[in-house]
Amino acid sequence: MKNKGLVVLSGGQDSTTTALFARKECKELHGVTFDYGQKHKIEIKSALKIAKLLNLKTHEVIKIPHILKSTSPLVNPKTKLEKYASSEKLPAGIEPTFVPARNILFLTIAGNRAVLLGCNLIYTGVCEEDYGGYPDCRKVFIDSMQKSLGLGISGSSKHIKIKTPLMKLTKKESIFKALKKCKNMKEFNKIFIETHTCYDGIKGGCGKCHACILRDRGFKEAGILDPLWSLRK
Repeated sequence: MKNKGLVVLSGGQDSTTTALFARKECKELHGVTFDYGQKHKIEIKSALKIAKLLNLKTHEVIKIPHILKSTSPLVNPKTKLEKYASSEKLPAGIEPTFVPARNILFLTIAGNRAVLLGCNLIYTGVCEEDYGGYPDCRKVFIDSMQKSLGLGISGSSKHIKIKTPLMKLTKKESIFKALKKCKNMKEFNKIFIETHTCYDGIKGGCGKCHACILRDRGFKEAGILDPLWSLRK
């Protein structure tokens, strides 16, 4: 393996699964986590723990508060977080938690760090399946962003590759992939009990927000016990 990678690690299920892919593909793996003014810092604490468990060579928490403004309940304390009774009740279209330009900013900064670290690959856990309809999680956006980063950094659209191993996977499929990337079920549980998914910032999850519902459905469809359920009250 000659690749050096940089993973955007939020501390959530998808970014952690993506980091497991990267661990298998890179001789050297670095991580970046963003403190962008989100209401709940529990995901940053999760990212710090996961970075250690995956033995990342370096892990940087980059603070960029007060830059991203939005009506999203993830960053706006005045906006109420929507809760749902089941996955059938989830709304169509773009989820109200969407923060415009967030992934544009994250990937731009990741591109800067990738150059400094000598990484040719950037990994991000975005996907087009089982997601909240976010425009910046689609393949067409990633392809465009990869081209722009390359042209802006080196004049070549091939300078940096953005890898999205979960792009076409459902939550169920990504869980199976994560399990295969782990040494055994014990390592899987050790890692994923540290992940944080809940938009409400509740350890173990609230079970009612959009993110919790998609995660719960994925584990149930996979027939695997989510280690986080042991922490749910």
